[in-house]
Amino acid sequence: MRASLFLRVLCGLAFLALPANAQDWPTKPVKIVAPFAAGGNVDVTARIVAARLQADLGQPVVVENKTGAGAMIGSEFVARAAPDGYTLLMTSASLTNSPALFGRAPYDWQKDFTFVTAVSFQPLVLVVNPSMPAKTMAEFLERARKEGGKMTMGTAGAGSFTHLAGLLAEQRTGVAFEAVHYRGTAPGLVDLMAGQIQFQFEPIATALPLLKDGKLRALAVTSLQRAPALPDVPTLAETIPGYEAINLLGLIAPANLPAPVLAKLSSSMKTVLQDPAVIRRFDELGTEARFTTPQAFFEIMRTQADTWIPVIRKANLKLE
Repeated sequence: MRASLFLRVLCGLAFLALPANAQDWPTKPVKIVAPFAAGGNVDVTARIVAARLQADLGQPVVVENKTGAGAMIGSEFVARAAPDGYTLLMTSASLTNSPALFGRAPYDWQKDFTFVTAVSFQPLVLVVNPSMPAKTMAEFLERARKEGGKMTMGTAGAGSFTHLAGLLAEQRTGVAFEAVHYRGTAPGLVDLMAGQIQFQFEPIATALPLLKDGKLRALAVTSLQRAPALPDVPTLAETIPGYEAINLLGLIAPANLPAPVLAKLSSSMKTVLQDPAVIRRFDELGTEARFTTPQAFFEIMRTQADTWIPVIRKANLKLE
């Protein structure tokens, strides 16, 4: 009897200690895993957030790149990490898309993570060579129909977000394109400027300098509203009703993150994403800094999954 009572008391004390430890968080460096290569959009965003979050938390916040398998290697690493707030993930639509693309699921995106907040929303812009005769999206689509699937579209690789944006346009309009896959968008831009391909969906940040120099021409952006960085460029939705392709980034942690840690991390991320310096830095990247509640971010990711997984399946797109 005494032994049983002692064990119950011991378990109770251990339980009470968990919130106390969580409320002390963080007491050591915090790691944000970027599941894509250094220098890319996810990595750059993670480093902007890490620098400002470090100032707010009073502990070092470091970024570690764990790449491969369409971000699934880094995502699985975080899913299996201890839920103590010291291992976080800067994620994107790849969280839901990659299992569908690769035909395997090393994690359950709805159950294996704690959602913290969205971080940034980045629309793409459809860019063409200045010699392209089509001046509007309607003219562009009509030309594509006449070319019968021969109009060439550069992508950042099969299954990349820029590729999926093109597939969504195909499926919404019935127009076919010939995808030309590159390792990243930069080589495609070189070929586009040289007239080797006819168009490409591109993050606004990397397209802006080329648009300003007249080396490319913008036909439409992929947000539902016109982009502040390109206010005179129409949206695809003005020609293809309801069309939207937003490259969403956000912060998540392993499942079962203690409530006190989630609350403190959420509060700190609200401070980070409302900092004018961070907002300006994101503006320079053609992205919108946006804080959300954990539940709102989860719902946004569910909407992303409901949008892109059917596109992947309808295109019978499979990666190895």
